[in-house]
Amino acid sequence: MGTASCCTQRTMTDSNKWNYVTALAIIALVIVSVFAITRPTTILGGTGATSQRTITVNGVGTVETAPDEAILVLAVTNQAPTAEQAAKDNANTASRVVDAILGLSLSKGITKDDITTIDYSLTPVYSQIDKCVTTTTTTTEVPLPPGDTKPQVTCTATTPQLVGYAVRNAIQVTVKDMNSIGKVLDAATGAGANEISGITFTFTSGTYANLQKQALQNAIQDASGQAQTMATALGVHIAGIVSVNPAYVYRPYINYKAETSGAASTPIQTGTLQVTVNVQVIYEISA
Repeated sequence: MGTASCCTQRTMTDSNKWNYVTALAIIALVIVSVFAITRPTTILGGTGATSQRTITVNGVGTVETAPDEAILVLAVTNQAPTAEQAAKDNANTASRVVDAILGLSLSKGITKDDITTIDYSLTPVYSQIDKCVTTTTTTTEVPLPPGDTKPQVTCTATTPQLVGYAVRNAIQVTVKDMNSIGKVLDAATGAGANEISGITFTFTSGTYANLQKQALQNAIQDASGQAQTMATALGVHIAGIVSVNPAYVYRPYINYKAETSGAASTPIQTGTLQVTVNVQVIYEISA
């Protein structure tokens, strides 16, 4: 009996040891997992981390001035019984229009490089005429007085018939003499241009670049003033600039109401255009 008791006691002890080791392994695994999850937070929140305080402002700078360039869109349209005749007539008229524009005496003359063909089309023209026949009858639902008749019109659709060809030749003319836009329009229409799509007022590349710089400087000054006001109100100081992100806004003005008149020169009012720059500036602040 004593031998049996000894063996049973040793078996229970080994089992307890195994359970103890297993529990330690589970605890160690949990600790490692928790450490792996919290490690990034521990690094960012440690003594070596630096906390940067910032304020963000949006500055706006605008420069307004008169345009120094105008883009005119003119066209010659015509129709003829044959495609060949329509194209030939259009070419002759378009050549006269170009020659008339190039022949103008302007302070900033127009050259061939300032005239560009932007559209050319030749299309067939069809006409559909319904055939109608008028008849009279004395038979109606309501009796008519003797001798009265009621006319009836009967129409039948016919197959569209080719009646000719239409040609459209559109050109773009760049004008840098802003006081002579009316002269250019009058010369073009006098030579045969019969369509004016509109006038776009804009800036030359050099002028636009200078206006962008001025607007950007104004936007930065606006942002700086806002930042200083905010810093003073918050009781902090501007320590430096973290980042600057500019965005340029410019919309040419398009006048679709240009019309020629019988005056000495068609009056054109150019007005002014704006170049606007929006900047987002992030400033670092300190106590």
